[in-house]
Amino acid sequence: MRISLEFISKTPLRLPLQYNHLLAGVWYSYLNTPYRTVLHDQGLRRVKGKPVKLFTFSRLEGPYVMDRKSKTITFHGPVRWTVASALDELIYDFSMSLLKAKHVLLGGMEVQVGAVRLETYTGTTTQSQIRLLSPVTVYRTVKQPDGRKFTHYYRPGTPEFTSLLRKNLILKATALGMDITDDDAQFEMIPVDENSLKERIILYQDTPVHGWDGDFRLRGTRKMLELAWNAGVGMKNSGGFGMIDIFSRGR
Repeated sequence: MRISLEFISKTPLRLPLQYNHLLAGVWYSYLNTPYRTVLHDQGLRRVKGKPVKLFTFSRLEGPYVMDRKSKTITFHGPVRWTVASALDELIYDFSMSLLKAKHVLLGGMEVQVGAVRLETYTGTTTQSQIRLLSPVTVYRTVKQPDGRKFTHYYRPGTPEFTSLLRKNLILKATALGMDITDDDAQFEMIPVDENSLKERIILYQDTPVHGWDGDFRLRGTRKMLELAWNAGVGMKNSGGFGMIDIFSRGR
């Protein structure tokens, strides 16, 4: 399930270019305390000791002007923000808290919550064309001979990207207790045009994360496509990565 929100500011909304952590702060602030504490500290579900948080969120959408000198982005007019989770109770809890609030603080600026819309997945296909509402990141962290860790990020369209993306989605399914067979677990994310892919480097809590933007086709089982829509694709979803929007459907 997902919630789409409209934020309205009386003055232009000026934020740092790297604002993902501010949006994550809004999400955690408006969850009830038991959810907030467990989800933030250790994830609501764990698989082989790994925390799985099962939510993601989009970047802000609306007219904006970037100032690279001051490292800020200023939105003019209402902005839209979308949050999704494979656990419906989190979205219900978040939406109820927001409806009770008169305003939200975002980067020290007060914004009002305008339109609120809840959405559930209605797709019935095994192929869909999508756009990314936030960049997708896929990586593997390895230990070097000197003991230091190195994170290798993979470009969409490579075998490593496809393999790790699918394994990550299976991890999320396992965390949800889904019964996944080999046939169920088929999933691919294919760039529509590899030349149009754009690499994004986003700082999240002072850590640079390499992600990719572009248009893609998803191909897989209906079960996996629904999970991708709810929980996000790729890694670091809880930091605002890997949220998708389906805009055309195949068979």
